[in-house]
Amino acid sequence: MKNLTFILTLFIMAFTISCENMDQEMSDDELIQAIIESENRISVAKNDLPKSAIASINFDMPNDIIRLAELAPELGYEIELKSWDFFDFELDYERDDNKYFATNGRKLESSKGNKDGKKKRGACFKFVYPISYTMSDNSTISGDSRKEIHTQMKAYFDKHGKSRENKPTLNLPVQIMTIAKDKTVSTKDILTLEDLRSLWQYCKGRKGDDKGDDKRG
Repeated sequence: MKNLTFILTLFIMAFTISCENMDQEMSDDELIQAIIESENRISVAKNDLPKSAIASINFDMPNDIIRLAELAPELGYEIELKSWDFFDFELDYERDDNKYFATNGRKLESSKGNKDGKKKRGACFKFVYPISYTMSDNSTISGDSRKEIHTQMKAYFDKHGKSRENKPTLNLPVQIMTIAKDKTVSTKDILTLEDLRSLWQYCKGRKGDDKGDDKRG
């Protein structure tokens, strides 16, 4: 039993050292890109994330919650955030502020420039504003940006409380805007929430590809 414990301890130490060496050998930009492009990512629960990563998110974005966390083994974590915990805020679909951490919980900082020319993961479409929501009391919240609408909704929920019963409804149709590789801007009408969610899921599955080349529809 002692021999088995000793062997397991050596294995864990070797694995930890291997991960730390990989972290040190790659720049943050390279490590972020490798996480994005990893094909064997696995979902992890919030409680399984390094405590330092959770503390960093709580400090940098205290009003947001974790929607999804994935681990690229031996590389690090990609963490996707959302605005509310009790309903799906469709305007979060255009967020491009995912957070990245090394396996030891160190926050990865992306530089402004990227030497190899690759783009980091981001929203593959943007909404065409103004956009409006109908609230549960039939009042309307509208704005010319996600931030503007979010601020109004926060004030509304602070006053009326948060519950699934007062979930707001996005007023359709809306338009989305995409930018192709050649910088051509295209717009598309979205008629149903199902179409919007389907497009968002498609975008999420494209890893680190260039955004805006969706030829569907």
